[in-house]
Amino acid sequence: MKRKILFQIFALGLLLQFSACQIPESQVGEGDDAFATGQWLAYTDTQCADPWGYCNKNPDERVCVKEYVEKQGYTVADITSTPNQESSGVVCTACNCPSGRVFKVKVAEEDVTKLLAVGFKKI
Repeated sequence: MKRKILFQIFALGLLLQFSACQIPESQVGEGDDAFATGQWLAYTDTQCADPWGYCNKNPDERVCVKEYVEKQGYTVADITSTPNQESSGVVCTACNCPSGRVFKVKVAEEDVTKLLAVGFKKI
C-alpha cells in the first residue's frame, strides 16, 4: 500500500513538472517583431574603463551591461558573454586593458548607431 501511494505521488509530481514547462501558445513569438531585424553588437570588456562602471552589485556582469544599455533608453533583446578569442595571453591590469570577456547584445536596428558611439562594434 505504501509503495502504491509513493508511486502515485511520484507520477503526479512528474505530470506537474512536465505540464509546468509548457509555453502558452499566446506567448510564443510575442515581442520578436521589434528585434526580428535587430543587430548584434559586441563590446570588449576592460579591466575597469567600461561605460557602466565597476559592477559590484551582481557577480554576473551581464546584468550591469544590460542595465546600462537600458538606462540609455535602448531595449536589449538578448545578451551573452564569451571569452575573448583574440586574447594573446599577455596579462595587463591597466584600467583600459581588455579583461578577456566580450559582451554581445542584440538591440533594435535604430539603436545601433548610438551604441557604436560608446564602444560597441558590429558583429
